[in-house]
Amino acid sequence: MLKNLYIVLILFISNSIFASEVKIINDIPGNGIEIINHSKVSVHYIGKLENNIEFDNSYKRDQLFNFQIGVRKVIPGWETGLLGMKEGGKRTIFIPYQLAYGKKGAGDLIPPESNLIFEIEVFKVTPPKYKEIDNLQLKLAMTDENFKIIDIRNLNKIIETGVIPGSIVLTAFDNKGNFQQNFLNKYGEIIIPGDKVIFVSDEGIISSILANGFAEQLNQNNIFHLKGGILDLKKNNFIFQEFKN
Repeated sequence: MLKNLYIVLILFISNSIFASEVKIINDIPGNGIEIINHSKVSVHYIGKLENNIEFDNSYKRDQLFNFQIGVRKVIPGWETGLLGMKEGGKRTIFIPYQLAYGKKGAGDLIPPESNLIFEIEVFKVTPPKYKEIDNLQLKLAMTDENFKIIDIRNLNKIIETGVIPGSIVLTAFDNKGNFQQNFLNKYGEIIIPGDKVIFVSDEGIISSILANGFAEQLNQNNIFHLKGGILDLKKNNFIFQEFKN
């Protein structure tokens, strides 16, 4: 199980930031639950090449496509292109080949360096198993002894900005982005059953990835991550505490 988590985290990190080159051609808003990173979604879609030739159509198969955002189950363009959609919504997106099937293409249907167009309809959205909190909710959590705030950044960043008062420094990745294999052992020494854990990173991206790994792979409950991370706290004039190593 722990080995699986290492592998999943590595995949998540390598896929967590994409160039924002996906273009929304048409958007019909839905009114249900919104898709955020790590949402589980059920959609119908039609995939076309730029010349309007259709290469895939889930409607014709009469089978919804189910997957989770942010875990490399779909092409990178889908990872960003569906964010913000809601249940009942429909969106047409243009995906450049770099965020689709790249220079090689895919089989006989998608030639090399093919830009793609997808018409997507969202039928169901299930939020991530972990919870996201903002800076105001963090301040409330700081007064609750059941919460443990874990700063997963590397020491260079921590020394530069300081830390959230009362937080625990437990670096999850080294300077090269490699997951620290002793992280889980140290985590187990700190966290006891019933604790509510808030992961904190620079921008909130890495903390959400780690939170999802804990919720999905280790079936951990009471897992949270700080939306926007340390950078969002700085924008809101949060008062940090000097870190003493």
